Amino acid sequence: MKKLLGILVLSLLWCSFSTAEEMNLWKKTFKLPADVMQGYKNKWFFGNNFDKKTHLTPDYAFKFVNKSDGHPVRLGEQSVRFELRRGDCGVTKSGYDDCAIKDPETGMTSERHEILLEPKVSQLKKNTWHTYSIFIPEDFPIDHFYEHITMGQFHGDGDGAVSFNWNIEDGGYQMQRRTGCHLGKNRKLDIQTGCSIKMPENHYEEVIPKNQLLGKWHDIVFNVKWSKKQNGYLKQWINGKLVYHYKGNTDTPKETEQFQFGIYRGPVPETPKDSTHIVYYDEIRFSKKGCKDLKLDNLGYSCDKLESLEISKIDTIDNPREELEHIIVVKNKTDKNVLIKVRGFDKELLVEEAMKKCTDKHKEGCYVHYSSTVRYGQ
Repeated sequence: MKKLLGILVLSLLWCSFSTAEEMNLWKKTFKLPADVMQGYKNKWFFGNNFDKKTHLTPDYAFKFVNKSDGHPVRLGEQSVRFELRRGDCGVTKSGYDDCAIKDPETGMTSERHEILLEPKVSQLKKNTWHTYSIFIPEDFPIDHFYEHITMGQFHGDGDGAVSFNWNIEDGGYQMQRRTGCHLGKNRKLDIQTGCSIKMPENHYEEVIPKNQLLGKWHDIVFNVKWSKKQNGYLKQWINGKLVYHYKGNTDTPKETEQFQFGIYRGPVPETPKDSTHIVYYDEIRFSKKGCKDLKLDNLGYSCDKLESLEISKIDTIDNPREELEHIIVVKNKTDKNVLIKVRGFDKELLVEEAMKKCTDKHKEGCYVHYSSTVRYGQ
């Protein structure tokens, strides 16, 4: 009875957002159903495709749907359905306009429907665990008529390059790491034209092959140690198998990392005018305490088993450009006991970090005493 009442209340709440064919989510936050989400502080917002004038968005962009109506559901009675059609671009509440920014290679603008955590609500810091299940229907177009189809991102809340995203590429589900874009001189590269996924500091690999992707649920688990230094990591399990392990920087400098999901794609001139993508998400969970807090047993997995798995190859930034690491030493003119030493790739960020540590103790007298460079790993 409580379950049915919850669904009814949610339906009435959702109707309050909507007109007959559009939703009013402009500068509003909303909650995901408890049937679908747990662990995150439940404060989400719709990130893209608001009409410039009306600030409304299509009512098909995303919906909470029911198993009883024939929709795929991983567990329980509900899931989140996203739909993206041609021309689905628009502005964000911060003023970013997908309709106005053209891809330098294709000359086309992006299309997307994504929802995001409200920044600084469920902050991604220290060590976090995440899971979600994704269902991509059998008739999902996965041909070559798209520059990219992105479904899931760990992205900063500013203008920096995405840290990690998951794309359909060549028909398979591919993870892409762009943390090399956050290092030293790479931060000054244009994220559209300069900091490419094909740069040697970045990495991509297929984690679900094309012949296993469509028409079934896939359970995806992440464990991330967030760090701007090289002591971070990201592990990814899919359907109980460890498919990817990365060691290195994971966080975007000077930004708050956030999780966002839905459909985000880059059409090309050959993309059909009636091209539509639909995808479902369910069991979206988050924990700062550890794997067992995700309660994966009801999805059929053991945390002890997952955490015991190893992978033959760990992805790292191999530093093919022989990037130099910076060493910064900060002292204080009035307190000789202050000696702060930091080391890493980004000199500007390191100076900022060391000076903050000093000024937290002394408002005046902090200065950079020493700055040098060494080869990575020395």
